[in-house]
Amino acid sequence: MPADLDQHAAALVAMQGIVRRDAAAFAMFYDRHAPMVFAFLCKMFTNRTEAEDVLQETFWQVWREACNYDSSRGSPVAWLVQIARSRGIDRLRQLRLKAQRDAGPLEDWHDKIQTQPTAEMTIATEDAHLAIHNEMDKLPLEQREAIMLAFFNGLTHQEISKRLLTPLGTIKTRIRLGMQKLYEAFKERDCVND
Repeated sequence: MPADLDQHAAALVAMQGIVRRDAAAFAMFYDRHAPMVFAFLCKMFTNRTEAEDVLQETFWQVWREACNYDSSRGSPVAWLVQIARSRGIDRLRQLRLKAQRDAGPLEDWHDKIQTQPTAEMTIATEDAHLAIHNEMDKLPLEQREAIMLAFFNGLTHQEISKRLLTPLGTIKTRIRLGMQKLYEAFKERDCVND
């Protein structure tokens, strides 16, 4: 059985276990996919704490709503990434609204959002950003553009379709293929556990 089929089958088995509230299946699913999701979230957020919070919210939603997963609509990993993307976009919107609400003079606002990350946190975040950037650069332009618009600009598939004047099905295929290539690349880099 090809490796990607093994991964898909393992994710499906884990998802079935999560539906039955099997903590071991959830732990396996988390251990296997959390590093890839965290790297993705670190690209969305400059603040590592926000990425960690959204990672926790993402997997909490998987635990609560595993029964809503529909295998006919995509793989468990695609469902997981979609949840992370949605939670990330929600958090970014919350942060923007809070910044607008709390904004005073520009200098005060700038001071409020400044963080003092440790050197270790900065290196880890920079490494994750660099790895994602390098792998994104290897994707075909059409896939890279669709993924950037979806995951980093927060556009829906329909909005991307309209913006790029490309059929909706083509956009979905480009995103799916690109995400599959990224997953494989991070698996080879040992960022995603087998």
